[in-house]
Amino acid sequence: MTFSVIIPVFNRTQTLKTAIESVLAQSFRDFEIIVVDDGSDKSVSSALRPYMPMIRYIRIEKNMGVSYARNIGIREAKGLYTAFLDSDDIWLPDKLSAQHEALTATKLKVCHTNEFWFRKDRFINQGAKHKRHGGMIFDKVLDFCRISPSSVVIHRDVFKTCGVFDSNMRTCEDYDLWLRICSKFEVCYLPEKHIIKRAVTNDQLSDSIKNIEYIRLVSLARFVKCKNIKPTLKVPAIKEISRKALITAGGINNF
Repeated sequence: MTFSVIIPVFNRTQTLKTAIESVLAQSFRDFEIIVVDDGSDKSVSSALRPYMPMIRYIRIEKNMGVSYARNIGIREAKGLYTAFLDSDDIWLPDKLSAQHEALTATKLKVCHTNEFWFRKDRFINQGAKHKRHGGMIFDKVLDFCRISPSSVVIHRDVFKTCGVFDSNMRTCEDYDLWLRICSKFEVCYLPEKHIIKRAVTNDQLSDSIKNIEYIRLVSLARFVKCKNIKPTLKVPAIKEISRKALITAGGINNF
């Protein structure tokens, strides 16, 4: 098995079907789909009934959060690489094929791509500050999350080195993991847009959490305290801690 595609879901059926179908439509066919139901009501299992022969369905009886759900998927994954897909996003048909080709050519273990943004009823342009990068990009991911979970593919060995998502975090859990990964691994970036990142409902968790910059600050400060962090990484990290501390002290949210 090359790819394990992990789709966490909590009470979201409106977009879940199209997310799954966008995986089934991939030109690269060597994958499994793991849907992790994070304590949803019966609507999710009912919506998934036609897809059950084509997916692995894992149900968590109590809602534990997206980090916990993704980690369950990582634990159960059989693939060499793990790919994540949020239940409200869509992959374009050559997403896995392009990443498999890039990872094979570069011998790297992490790959992410560019993306389209769809908000409510239209596509919107990304701002310059959301520019993405490849290479040794630790200093580029300090300000906020620049790798979308739905775009990334990660070799199983990376989790052995860097750990998985922090299940105690209800938001910024991806930012927290990218800090650890980008401090140790070179990242492959494909500038082509291979996913559609959608926000068609009002239940996106990161939009409902106040003081999100403070959560990033806590995550970064915790990272800097790690004993095995390279000294060369501490300087930019501490500089960003100072910047975030000024932002949170000034009461600016979602900066």
